[in-house]
Amino acid sequence: MRHLSYSRLLIGTLLASLLFGCTSNKALNLMPTPVIYQNSLIDPFAHLTPEHRTPQTHVFYATNRVPKPPNHESGYGNNLDSIVHLGKATIRMGSPDMEWDDLHESSLSSSEISPIPIELEEINEIAILSVQNITADNSVTPELQAFIDAINAELAVAVDKEIMVYVHGTKVDFANATVLTAEIDHFAGRDFVGLAFAWPSHQNILFYLSGTDVRRALNSTRDLQSLLVLLAENTDAKHINILSYSAGGRVASKALFEMRQDFAALRPEELKEKFRLGAIVFAAADVEVDKFLTRLPAISELADQVVITVTDDDNALKAAKKFMHGAVRAGTSEAEILEEYFIVDNQLSNVEIIDVSRGQEIRGFDITGHHYWYRHPWMSSDIIFLMRTNLPPHRRGLSATELEGIWYLAEDYPEKIKNAAETELKGQW
Repeated sequence: MRHLSYSRLLIGTLLASLLFGCTSNKALNLMPTPVIYQNSLIDPFAHLTPEHRTPQTHVFYATNRVPKPPNHESGYGNNLDSIVHLGKATIRMGSPDMEWDDLHESSLSSSEISPIPIELEEINEIAILSVQNITADNSVTPELQAFIDAINAELAVAVDKEIMVYVHGTKVDFANATVLTAEIDHFAGRDFVGLAFAWPSHQNILFYLSGTDVRRALNSTRDLQSLLVLLAENTDAKHINILSYSAGGRVASKALFEMRQDFAALRPEELKEKFRLGAIVFAAADVEVDKFLTRLPAISELADQVVITVTDDDNALKAAKKFMHGAVRAGTSEAEILEEYFIVDNQLSNVEIIDVSRGQEIRGFDITGHHYWYRHPWMSSDIIFLMRTNLPPHRRGLSATELEGIWYLAEDYPEKIKNAAETELKGQW
């Protein structure tokens, strides 16, 4: 019996490792073209100056991973550090001989011309962030100031003078976090400043199922909070947006909850003015719904807008529920009614749910899986347009449901999102 139980556990764990994860170990390729650009006249790259029309792009990073030896290709490993490393990463889209015109054509094509590899090419650590960095007179070290100056220099020339902080899920390395940040920034017209917050998850799902990487996520929340405070107090960003994915929702939701507690004396309007948090997205959030709802009012008070995406068929979140204590995850349709009731009951008017499975019968397809928010051209369009504009759902081409605060992508969404982009951005992207 003991042998049988162990065998069942092993089979279940192996099954989960096949189904469950925030990425795969395959080579990274550029995400599919968002539907907002397909077969339309919208070109988010038209305004780019010649020096920015290049397959190379840059994002900033903050990581509490321990550095790897010099010249190691991934830069930072899986161990948890006691400080946060801050720097800038260079990302290459396409092979070394790819020209901008080829990348530009592929980025706007409705059909995949050929896979575009995307990889971390170079990192440049600029500073470290720790308690000792901040002095009694609230000034920062010269190294930290250099990091801040680098961000402000990019904000000064950006069309959208905002910072997007991306908080990744489990089963990814440092390179993956920077690459996906660069993809979102690229498809948003390279118009804002992207920053990857890379917490030290392993690349083996067993570390997550066993609880090791769950603890890593929870132990990273103070570092994320410190980063947000640093950005708010020292950069020229109009808004700081947060895009969290899967287990990254654990990090972001707890960090923001703790931030609200640390600044309990401030009223919501004072919090918004101080931290300038714009849109906070929980995409396919792997957070137990009861914990998530406990944190949601605090998050609502900090941000201009909170977005939760759900689907009825997320293999990773189903596996998480089955193999990790059986709790319903915030990113599933199963949690939707609980969330909707909580949002209405607590009058959280700036919180919205996007149910990507609604309307599937009329559309003729469901939007499923765990990566849908960036791999499905419809949903990636909404995320990118949101990060670029901070607009409410009715101005982003989404359709209202019969339930308050729940939105969906109707069958005419492609036309609606293109019209919204032309109306809101007046052809200037």
